[in-house]
Amino acid sequence: MKRIMYVLIAAAGLLWSNPAFISPATAEPLIKLPETPIRSCRRGRAKLYDECSNQKQLFAAALDRANAEGKTLLVSYGAEWCIWCHVFDAYINGEKSRFSYKFASPDAPNMFRRATLYEREKSDVSAKAAALQKFAADNFVLVHIDAQYAPRGEAVLKRTRALAHYNGGLPFIFTVNKSGRYAAHLFYNRVETRRDSTDWYRGYNRQKLIAELKRMKAAAQR
Repeated sequence: MKRIMYVLIAAAGLLWSNPAFISPATAEPLIKLPETPIRSCRRGRAKLYDECSNQKQLFAAALDRANAEGKTLLVSYGAEWCIWCHVFDAYINGEKSRFSYKFASPDAPNMFRRATLYEREKSDVSAKAAALQKFAADNFVLVHIDAQYAPRGEAVLKRTRALAHYNGGLPFIFTVNKSGRYAAHLFYNRVETRRDSTDWYRGYNRQKLIAELKRMKAAAQR
């Protein structure tokens, strides 16, 4: 059953040195596929996913792009209603402090609501946010594969052999090697942060997320 993964398990701390701040205006953008919004698909409401096109063809195009760029393909298998899908995209694109999302639930994927979440950081996270964005842009091409409406979404999991590692939660984020075979997936319990209260929040520990992405990239290069 598709569901948003909300499990948070305490992870061991990682040493971190503050990187030099990189201005978002000068940073190389992360290459993402598909390019959205797609006006001809479901009234053009989707921000991340192409909910209409053949996802296996989209994956093939993304793999070709990653290989041409000399980068690793990072796959986010998810859905437009999935808030963690939007959280992940926001973080690796360098967003910080204030996040606005439009999301729904797996049981009612068309009943969207909006939320503005505040990170409420204890210190300035600009340098860490910029470092995460730069690492993602320098090392990955990101493809969003739709699990809800588009055809051949699950076929991507089968084609990559990632299906054996999929537990049903969204997003399922993984890397593939140059041949498009599953390499490693993101362990959410190592990187997620959340507040469950009237001041609820969903986010990531950026240092630990970089460490996870490094591990996933290394697995794809073996």
